[in-house]
Amino acid sequence: MKTGKIIQVLGPVVDVEFENQELPAIRDALEVQNGDKKYDASNLIKEFPNIKTVVVNVNTKNTNVVLANKNIICYGEGVIYDKLGGYTFKISPNSFYQVNPKQTEKLYNLAVEKANLKADDILCDLYCGIGTIGIFASKYVKKVYGIEIVESAVKDANENAKLNNVNNIEFILGDTEKAFDSLLKNDIKPTVVIVDPPRKGLDDTTIENLCKLKLDRVVYVSCNPATLVRDLAKMEDIYIVKNITPVDNFCYSSHVESVTVLELK
Repeated sequence: MKTGKIIQVLGPVVDVEFENQELPAIRDALEVQNGDKKYDASNLIKEFPNIKTVVVNVNTKNTNVVLANKNIICYGEGVIYDKLGGYTFKISPNSFYQVNPKQTEKLYNLAVEKANLKADDILCDLYCGIGTIGIFASKYVKKVYGIEIVESAVKDANENAKLNNVNNIEFILGDTEKAFDSLLKNDIKPTVVIVDPPRKGLDDTTIENLCKLKLDRVVYVSCNPATLVRDLAKMEDIYIVKNITPVDNFCYSSHVESVTVLELK
């Protein structure tokens, strides 16, 4: 039998601003309550009353994957809600969400602006997460298709569309490599694509499909300059890099987000 302790506290925590020295206190408060495996969060909530929910994620696997699928709700609904760019987003524990909301709003607005969207556009939002970019873009286009591999994120995305009265968006659960390929084979023809992949970047099949489409505009939102450069090199026969705009989403660190505009040669 494997045993362990709480090693990380992950956010965001809505409506709470913590000093750096307070973060270990949150973790320690949970550890104190961890002795009987009931994860009683009452002391934690008493010390930090603005916390909306507390969820313990149990990962028994010895891998580099941080979050497993088992979540224990200790307090609250087990989800949080955040407002971003006039929209409300529901966020589950296993769903991806940027950690810097103020800069994220600038990032998403920049991506939508750079896409130069038109009323008759059909937009594909690849690696859509909980639907943030697609919902931001929805009011400017005819239709949005979002593709995401995390089931809880797709569930959140569908609920977020309803929360924000967005009716022209459809979310597809699946690996982008296969789901985007399948979408194209079903005669869905996007006029614009926005991609926001994880640090590993795009897979070769998706890159090949983007090149076959020969779109006027592709917007690549990246959190890893190394894989961004690699992927752009694979598309250079079809697209030219119009511009790259960095966004400081991780202040006081070496990491950076960027928005790249690709145009057909």
